[in-house]
Amino acid sequence: MDAKRTGQKQRRTIIVEGAHPVDAHVGQRIFLARRAKRMSQKALADRLGITFQQIQKYEKGKNRVSASVLYGITCALDVPVTYFFDGLGTGDGPAPEANPLVVESLKALKPLFTVQENVNLLQNYLRAPLAVRKAVRSLLSIVAKEET
Repeated sequence: MDAKRTGQKQRRTIIVEGAHPVDAHVGQRIFLARRAKRMSQKALADRLGITFQQIQKYEKGKNRVSASVLYGITCALDVPVTYFFDGLGTGDGPAPEANPLVVESLKALKPLFTVQENVNLLQNYLRAPLAVRKAVRSLLSIVAKEET
């Protein structure tokens, strides 16, 4: 029977060990967006009025990000709120769990944002006009097909 109709509280899954997969996913996305903007943890924390240690906890998924802090992060990093949930699924059904393949993919991407050359490439790409970005994607797609 539906919990709303019976007046019973819905049970919430509590993860005893480690970060909840969704918190870890959101944290990874915060890390990737912050690195793409070349922003330090301290600079982001200052914009939000919190400590850089708190940013570290968010990025590692150890602490959950409140709605107000997430809103502040979206403003500071200039990304839509949906960016942080990309790859989690549709939200239909019971409490969402992060797709393990997506989480592993994000972990594999992390080194891409720690090498300065990669960060510079991404920033230059994002600064380019839309038509140029489209042409670059097309060129890379053609080159990749020739190499395989």
